Amino acid sequence: MPRILIVEDDPAVRDVVEHALSREGIWTLAVGDGEEALERLGASEEDFDLVVLDVMLPGMDGVSVCREIRSGDAGSDVPILMLTARDDETSVVVGLEVGADDYVTKPFSPRELVSRVRAHLRRRQLDAKGASAQQQKLEFPGLEVDLLRRQVSVAGTPVELTAKEFEVLTLLAGHPGRVYSREQIMRHLWDGDFYGEARAADVHVQHIRKKIEPDPKSPRYVQTVRGMGYRFADL
Repeated sequence: MPRILIVEDDPAVRDVVEHALSREGIWTLAVGDGEEALERLGASEEDFDLVVLDVMLPGMDGVSVCREIRSGDAGSDVPILMLTARDDETSVVVGLEVGADDYVTKPFSPRELVSRVRAHLRRRQLDAKGASAQQQKLEFPGLEVDLLRRQVSVAGTPVELTAKEFEVLTLLAGHPGRVYSREQIMRHLWDGDFYGEARAADVHVQHIRKKIEPDPKSPRYVQTVRGMGYRFADL
């Protein structure tokens, strides 16, 4: 049974999330602040498959919690789905920058939330099974993508990508020269269950470029096709 940590201080919203996920046969644990969330994630006896994280929390806000999950003592690649106000675009962008995988804007429908969660859980299950033995690596001049180990190296030096950044890169690099629209990229990330803003694809691409491109302002690998989307250069 999947295990999900809910971090939400509003009892009404927390109840909606818990009820929606429980109806789907998903085990949930809800906490009301970031400090307790980090304690739960750091506990060796507890293992979560996904975190639903509110941006506006008392004390440590959701963005800070997300940053700590990714880089602190509780360092983890667990998928993070952020809950944010509809007009809080800044938090969405910052959340994605520090390692969040997805976001849902309030008010949201329980059906949308469950669909997003299911997409992440399916993706995590596929990742756990490993990549196909027929193609274990994608190799290009100065760049190597190890599909089995989910590792990326630039000129022989490992670089760290978030789970979603890795998926975007492997989608593009797996089909050099093919153009993908922002909508296609986002649907790929959520297994077709995508309801949010397609511009989130731009944030992922910007982060990938900063990490793998010799000159992010003049990309060698991940190129923009104006008015259409992105493609990986046919090197």
